[in-house]
Amino acid sequence: MGTRKREVEAPPRSLISRLRDGLYDPRVILLLGVCCAAPFLMNLLKRSGTNFAELPQYQVDRASIQLKNPPEYLPDDLLERTWQRASLPAQFSLLEPGLAERIGKAFEESPWVRQVEQIRLSYPNQIEIKLEYRAPAALVKLRQGYYPVDRDGVLLPPMDFSATQLPLYPVIEGISSPPRGSSGVHWGDLAVWGAAQLAEQFMTISDDQESLWHRYKFAAIQVSGSGEQRITTTEELQRIEYRLVTEQGSEVIWGVAPAVPDPTEPNAETKLKRLAMYLRDFGGLHSAQGPMEIDLRRWKEIARRPLPTPETRTR
Repeated sequence: MGTRKREVEAPPRSLISRLRDGLYDPRVILLLGVCCAAPFLMNLLKRSGTNFAELPQYQVDRASIQLKNPPEYLPDDLLERTWQRASLPAQFSLLEPGLAERIGKAFEESPWVRQVEQIRLSYPNQIEIKLEYRAPAALVKLRQGYYPVDRDGVLLPPMDFSATQLPLYPVIEGISSPPRGSSGVHWGDLAVWGAAQLAEQFMTISDDQESLWHRYKFAAIQVSGSGEQRITTTEELQRIEYRLVTEQGSEVIWGVAPAVPDPTEPNAETKLKRLAMYLRDFGGLHSAQGPMEIDLRRWKEIARRPLPTPETRTR
């Protein structure tokens, strides 16, 4: 049998030896040189009186800044409004102290901005602004006019909407409470929040690039059960009933708000499936005899009955 050769292991290197080798590393030598020279260079720059914030390469023109991929519903002058709110001049320096914080705070105060995700300043004069926007979900109809809200029931600036945009969004009817505050503030009534949640659920774009709202030809969401008071608790919200009204007058009794649990009704997912089955079986929510009332609140089956027409009501 042959003898197995033993591998001779090198003795462990001492700590001093490893440190000595590390000091001879060119990268370490360069780093030490920069650290040693930094105080001298800073002192030299201070004595020279150079104000880097005033150098041309760091100057930014407000007109050169644009929001990246803004949604179509945003007002065209959103950036200009925000700049005025931040009290920033038309031209400024990228090295201005607290610049990113000032820009971020100005956007946080905009009613159109849900969250400021990032304000990045890049050499020499680039500003990258990343925002999450509030999207219109519906229009609340009051005697004074129409008030846009997002999915959370936050009031959006009414001045940014025109009459030509009314057909684009669901209309919420039956709300008597006025907005609690200015644009960017929650309406202060959970009945509005529930209607906005229902509107967003049907405004979601499906695979065929059509929203459920337009597929079912809905026109409005009717809110009942709140009376003249604001709804401020989940318990109070359980007594609020929502109906979806079509362009031809049919009514779909939805029941409670989508996010409100109610043991006496199917959940929102089940209601959506039942409505899709109804459309498949009957071809629409309107019958040859006229508008229909379709009740999705029952557990076992959909209840349906003809609604009285204006002619039959007067007989």
